[in-house]
Formats: sequence, structure tokens, C-alpha cells
Amino acid sequence: MIKFGDLQADLPTFQNTGAIKVDNVIPLKDGYKSLSGFQALSSTGLTNPAVGLFTSFSSSGSTNYAGDRTKLYQMDSSLVFQDKSKSGGYNNSTTENERDFWAFTQFGSNIIATNHADNIQKFEEGVDSAFSDLVSLKAKYIAVIRDFVVAGYTTESSTAYNQRVKWSGINNSSQWTPSQSTQSGFQDIVGSHGNLQAVVGGESFGIIFFERAIYRMDYVGTPLVFQFSKIADNVGAFSPKSVASFGNMIFFLSQDGFYKLTGGQQLAPIGNGRIDNFFFDDLSSNLDGICSAVDPNNSVVVWSYRGSGSTGTSDINNKLLIYNYAVDKWSTGSGMDLQFISSASQEAFTTLESLDVLGDLDNLPKSLDSYFYKEGIVGLAGFDSNNKFGKFIATSLNATVDTTEFEGAEGRRSTLINCRPIVDGTTNTSVTVTPISRSSQLDTISTGSAVSTRDSGDCPLRSTSRYHRLRVSVSGNFNTMSGVDIEARPEGKR
Repeated sequence: MIKFGDLQADLPTFQNTGAIKVDNVIPLKDGYKSLSGFQALSSTGLTNPAVGLFTSFSSSGSTNYAGDRTKLYQMDSSLVFQDKSKSGGYNNSTTENERDFWAFTQFGSNIIATNHADNIQKFEEGVDSAFSDLVSLKAKYIAVIRDFVVAGYTTESSTAYNQRVKWSGINNSSQWTPSQSTQSGFQDIVGSHGNLQAVVGGESFGIIFFERAIYRMDYVGTPLVFQFSKIADNVGAFSPKSVASFGNMIFFLSQDGFYKLTGGQQLAPIGNGRIDNFFFDDLSSNLDGICSAVDPNNSVVVWSYRGSGSTGTSDINNKLLIYNYAVDKWSTGSGMDLQFISSASQEAFTTLESLDVLGDLDNLPKSLDSYFYKEGIVGLAGFDSNNKFGKFIATSLNATVDTTEFEGAEGRRSTLINCRPIVDGTTNTSVTVTPISRSSQLDTISTGSAVSTRDSGDCPLRSTSRYHRLRVSVSGNFNTMSGVDIEARPEGKR
């Protein structure tokens, strides 16, 4: 059997130990499994395109919040986002490039949001009916580090501080005046490392991303309060929303590719020699709109971006790049219609009426008693071009995985006469095999016609050439794709 290898789109095709095309699937240790499609869950969309999404957790459960250019919202039990904006709404201004994104964090029962165009906002769950100004301070980024709310890239008294980190009083999110007694303060990390791009919180320390540097922020108490240590030089966040964290891992896109930071100190490239060049070649526009999220159900971090073949408005992303951090493997997603992605929860699907939004129940990727459809399950979520919230819980997307390029007979031409794709599916799963070939490494590839599998599982082929590749396409729900068994007949040399 020729096993489906890792996605290694940056390497030569011939005898690639992986594969050039691995689309609309999730990587496994061996092979791939299906990727569920995006399903809009809200009956109505936000007023404007989404630029923020966050899930809070409390003793009463989880709640989703979202933001667009002029409003902040809280999702109700009917999966509708209700306007919770402060009186007068928000500025809809642009402080850098195309959009002001909302950043969220949770401090106790307070939901805190900031977009740098307006004062930092707060909403106390169970008490407030609308957001209001937390403090007269503007910031691009917000997080909780130990017992402090920490803001990055601030504007104070109409002056922007693009390399400033500022923190609240200890256990007091409303106190921001620098003071030894409250331990509130700030630090300007001055250098040639560009704009501050992200703040990632944590119980022990925080991580500050610049365009070309990364700093670790450790609590040391008074008088310094926090100590800042550079952990990476000339490596930083290429796009602010490309930064995603889970456990002790932070994933991000730098100017030279994708990285993982573990434990606040171990930095490792994860896309080099595999997908970095592919991604930058495919990235077409909407650089500000690159966004990321972690799906813990599948052990993957996902980046959404606008790539080749995109249509529609310029803020809609059509591609995904998917990394399974548990097995160190990549895949892609295509045919998307996404404004924004993040990790988010959902209301439970507990009645037949609530299940109607999922469409044809026979085509769901998991059984209805699966935990996948329970309340509070955090997974990959986002907003589509209609400003509607949804999650990736629909029917499996049409999947395409190529084998490596191989010789059917070593050192000579051969004819592929049969292929048996190893796909674990159902009676509704449809599988085709497309032969791709060329006589010389200097030739362009020739793509044959797709052949459907017979009841026996075989795909009869007649493809004669020196170099072969097989493309297996699957529609409908399936469990795994492992590889192909082939039969090849040697031909005469010429």
C-alpha cells in the first residue's frame, strides 16, 4: 500500500515522503479523517462584519460574545447575538490598516473588550445590561496575566504608544494609575522590533509579541512588578490575529513562516520545508484578516486566510491551514466563506426543533448522542459572509488527498491498471480516483479522468507513463483515509 503522507507542499513532487495536496481533511498519526463543514447557527447576523468572538465561563455555564465595527454583542439561548453596546455605540474608526479588531478577556465576572478606537469596555455578567467604559484608556490588545489585566499598544491622552505594555492594579481591573501600592504600572519596550502585535496571558507569566521580537513577562513584585526578558529576536507575529494559544503552547505566523512556542521559552519552526512557501505563495490579500483558532476536539490549530481563487468582498477568507499539534502534521481547507474564526462554545441541541438548523440529520458527521452537540463544547467557530455565527459541525467537506509521485516500475514506464483506495466510509460515501502522470520531470503533469470505485472497492485504471500520482477524492461523511493499493504493469523502455 502507498500510504498518504504528510502535507509537504514545499518539497519536490517526485518521491516526496509526503504529499503535495491534502485538502479538507484533518491529519492523524496515520492518514487523515474528515473535516466537518461550517454550519451557520444564528438565524440573524450581526449588523456589520464580525471582528471579534469570545467565550466566557462561569458557574452557570458558557456565554459567547462578539463584536463588529459599531457594536458589542452577547449571544442568547436561541443562538442570536443581542446588542449590548454602550450608549452611542462605537467609533467604527480605523487606527491601522483596514479594520479595528476587538480583543476580549475575562477577569472574574467581568468581560473586558478593547479595539483601540474606543476606551476599554467591561460587562459584568449577571449584573450589567450593557457594556461601559472600564477606564479612560485605549488599547489594541488585552489579556490576564496572574492577577492583573494587561493591555498592549495603548493610546493615552491622544498619544499612541505602539511598544507599551500597561497593567492594572493587582486584583483590580478598574485601577490603572501607576502606583507602588496597587502595583499598577507600565513598561515601554523600546527597540527596533516594530509594533506590539499580541499579548498572551497566563497564570505564571505572559508573552508579548512584536513584529520582530518576543518577550516574556514575569511577575517579580515591587518595585518592578514585572520583569521583561527577550526570548526571540527577529522572530515575531506577522499578523496579530495569527497568534493562538492552547495549554502551554502558542502558535503564530512570523515573517518567515509558522512557529510554536512551548512553555514560554522553547521556540520551534513547524512549517519550514513543508508549507511555509506554499502559504505565502497562496496568500493573495486581506493580510489583516488572517485569523486563527484552536479546536481542542481535534487537537488542531487553524489559520483562516484569503488565498488563490477567492471571490466576493475583500474581507472574506476562502482557505484554511490546519496543523495537528499532537502529531506534527498539516493539511488545508478550501471553499470557505469566512469573515472571522475563533474557538467558541454553543448551546445544546436538545430538541428536534433545535436540530433543524443542522439540516439533514442523516448527513451529520457524528451521532446525535455525541458530546459534540452538547452545551458548552468549545470548538472551531466563526462568522460567514452573512455575518452569521456558526461552527464546523456540518456534513464532512469534500476531501482530496494525493499520493506521492512514484514509478509504477522502477526505472521504466508503466501502466496503472487498478487502484483500491483505502477509505473507511459508509454506504453514502462516494470515492473517486484520478490518475496524474508525466513522462519526464521536465514535463507538465497530465490529469486524467476521475474513476469511481466499484462495489468491490476497485477503481479500474489505464494510465501509462513514467511518473504517476493518484488523487483520491471523497464526498460524504467518512472516518479515515489511509492510502491506496495499486496494480501496475511494466512497459517497454523508450
